[in-house]
Amino acid sequence: MKQETTDNSTVDQDKPLLNSFVHELNISRRQLAIYPPEHPQIATSINRTLEILNELFLSDPVITLGIAPDALYFEQHWLDKEDPTNQDFARFFSALGIASISFQRGLRASELIRFNQLLRSDQRAAESLKGFEKLLEQQQIENISVIPIDYDAFQASQDITGAGATPKSQLWENFLHGLHDGLIDFGDLDSTQNIDDIADIFNQKLVGSEAEREQSSQAINLFIENSVRSKADLQSQPISDKKLATLLEHLSPAAQKEFLNNAFRSLEQHQDAAPEVLQKIPTQLLKNTIVGKNRHDLNLSSRLFGLINNLATIPGELFQYSPKTKSTPLSENMVRARLDVLFCEERQDLYIPDSYQAALHNILSDNINGTIPDDEKQKLKALIENQSIELNFSAIIFELLHKQLTPEQEKSTQQNLLELSRYYLDIGDFVTLRKIFTNWSQYLDSGNSDASIFDEKVLSNHTQTTFMVEVMDGMDLWGEEKHREIADYIIAVGEPYTELVIEYLGLARQWPERQLWMEILEGIGGDAQQMIIQALDDERWYLIRNLLIILGKDLDPGTLKIIHQFIEYPHPKVRLEVMRNLFSCNPATANRQLLKELTSQDPEARAAGIEIADLSRDPEVLSILHKSLGVQIENDTELELKKQMVKTLTRIGNKDSLPVLRRILVKQGLRVSRRTKQLQVEILQNLALFPDTAVEKLLHELADGKYKQLVRQAMEQRLELSGRKR
Repeated sequence: MKQETTDNSTVDQDKPLLNSFVHELNISRRQLAIYPPEHPQIATSINRTLEILNELFLSDPVITLGIAPDALYFEQHWLDKEDPTNQDFARFFSALGIASISFQRGLRASELIRFNQLLRSDQRAAESLKGFEKLLEQQQIENISVIPIDYDAFQASQDITGAGATPKSQLWENFLHGLHDGLIDFGDLDSTQNIDDIADIFNQKLVGSEAEREQSSQAINLFIENSVRSKADLQSQPISDKKLATLLEHLSPAAQKEFLNNAFRSLEQHQDAAPEVLQKIPTQLLKNTIVGKNRHDLNLSSRLFGLINNLATIPGELFQYSPKTKSTPLSENMVRARLDVLFCEERQDLYIPDSYQAALHNILSDNINGTIPDDEKQKLKALIENQSIELNFSAIIFELLHKQLTPEQEKSTQQNLLELSRYYLDIGDFVTLRKIFTNWSQYLDSGNSDASIFDEKVLSNHTQTTFMVEVMDGMDLWGEEKHREIADYIIAVGEPYTELVIEYLGLARQWPERQLWMEILEGIGGDAQQMIIQALDDERWYLIRNLLIILGKDLDPGTLKIIHQFIEYPHPKVRLEVMRNLFSCNPATANRQLLKELTSQDPEARAAGIEIADLSRDPEVLSILHKSLGVQIENDTELELKKQMVKTLTRIGNKDSLPVLRRILVKQGLRVSRRTKQLQVEILQNLALFPDTAVEKLLHELADGKYKQLVRQAMEQRLELSGRKR
């Protein structure tokens, strides 16, 4: 790490590069799952990663990332804790017992490739060599090094413990164990001595060695996590709140600031619960921590910094914070009325992310000034109270974008939208993130903007690779309930996402995932088509199959010609999609290929042909199916093929198929094989759906046979489907 560097500005400059580096490293690791190490795509990705790393090396020949259980830090500053890539990176190395990882100037592409291969390897391989550092040595990776976690650092230091284990050291150890077990305890509730002892240890560790500071940071993080989880219990135990305040008051001024700075960063992950936790901290301590600093100095979001600032400057009885994120649509009149109030002082510089929360708080006071009637002011006040501060601020900006801004206003607006974009991505509000993109796009297209393509920042930020990867990873991070919002946002941005979506489609393992990415590519539409066509040279047959499905949704002569080129593709499921597309516009060619598939010796090819045979109107196709269905079943593969034939014949619904099905159903006796019986059951289940009414005669004939229960169920289902009652 840059031990000699104390200026936070260097860290601030490096953090975006560090995030980009971790993202690119993750992308190159993923591509090794697709391409061999010597593939040009791997070389391109590795070179892009090294370019970012070499830029970091300009300020330090060694870049060291600290590893927490689920987060990364650089020079005691956390990288984005909500970033899934950072979390995965941290969890992988933390599970291997790694405290930090360093990249040295001179790192070669070959080393980085081998390092990425290790990241994809089984964790047990590292454990079998008793450490990831052994793997690095074995793979001759000289310019990447790791430091294992020093578990001895989690004991009280020699200065505290003396020659042997003292009650104070045991108290500290119990305190840490309690935090890990989800307990919030300072020891004996009737004793303040325990709090004094823990405060003494914090006073040393919070300003001690790197290992001690990291240990303290983890302890504070666990304490905040436990406070959030147990807030209901804390309300019924005021003694805990009192002891927290006592602990803070017994810390030295330097330790107080370090303790609260760590606590603030932990609360970034629990912003809804932050007000209750922060209100337990004495106001003067909050004020001492943030005095003379802005949110960038403390590495806090605008929302949390504004909350801390309000609690530190406004008496508690006058300010009760209750975050409400549910948003309601604003009418144009109400938005204009709100603007009238907000800008009545003609101080637009007030409304920047560091201070607009305090400005909005003033609006919620009783002293509302402006030109709107009192009843409208009260409606406005109620409306603002029921929306989050960020949503209010965004709505103001969107309204401003309907007019022409001065160059200075435009510059300020861009900066605000950049910060709000980061905020909404962090909290998973992809609806408002999409509104930022679309409103700014409309402003640029309106002719009111003075921004040139080289000065515009908002759209370029939304289409940066690192930003887009975070959006894509949000599918896993936020779960299914956010999938629709994320998909709509990606579709709104459009073509820049195409390459990434194709990559994620190729990596998707489950059909629902693939369907989602395919739907997004369809939504992007024509702008994505050329990139989809270029991706058809991929080696993965399943990706080609899925891309052909997308192209088949909007056929034109040029696209059809490209699709036709895959008619002889080695994998039958790709040929299946080609035939499916051709049946809609060139049925003769599709039918010729279908006959080849149905008569192939390859079971997969026959299965593909059977799946779409109902698209053909060729009597020969029906004849092949009838003949194949009557052949003796030799194995389970043949049984599955025949079951599929039954489904296809049911969809075709030709009454000439009924005698073929009847011959199989009437087979009786001991010589009927197990597989034939399974096929008979399949036929009876499908007869309920057979469209020709002639099937009812066959069902009545079988009504007293060995499958009378299945026959009765088929009859009942047909009655239900036809709308008749028994």
